[in-house]
Amino acid sequence: MRIQPLLVGFGLALIGRSAPAAAQSPKDDVLKTGQAVFEAMARRDTIALRRLVHPAAHLIATIGTGDSATARVSTRDQFLVQIATMATVPIERMWNAEVRVSEGIASIWTQYDFHLGTVWSHCGIDSLQLVETAAGWQVTSIIYTVVRPASRCKPNPLGPPR
Repeated sequence: MRIQPLLVGFGLALIGRSAPAAAQSPKDDVLKTGQAVFEAMARRDTIALRRLVHPAAHLIATIGTGDSATARVSTRDQFLVQIATMATVPIERMWNAEVRVSEGIASIWTQYDFHLGTVWSHCGIDSLQLVETAAGWQVTSIIYTVVRPASRCKPNPLGPPR
């Protein structure tokens, strides 16, 4: 009599294990790719960045200077060299991300803050454009604002980096 409930419980455990995991949505995959870029930057992992950032990608920083903004443009290769040679760990964190996906293209619009190690550098908006390739989602463009001083920035809900 006691064996039957034990077998039923074992059978239910096996059924639960064999059930497929819930598939991620394309939006989740896109956001995961954006987050992976920031994590690779913090590790200064240019091998991972080469997988995540499309060879034709470009980065554009807009830096406010009073009533106008100056744009600074970098290629993927220039970006990789910059990350690889940084003396201090770059920590970029996003929050309140808006993700849009359609037919193999995607965008992330998000608030971010940027630290060199634990020292605050700037904040702003990141706009990442992505394309779905045979290798998965890849970033084709990052355009971002550089906002200073800290009093002009919204605080990151995560608090300071650790």
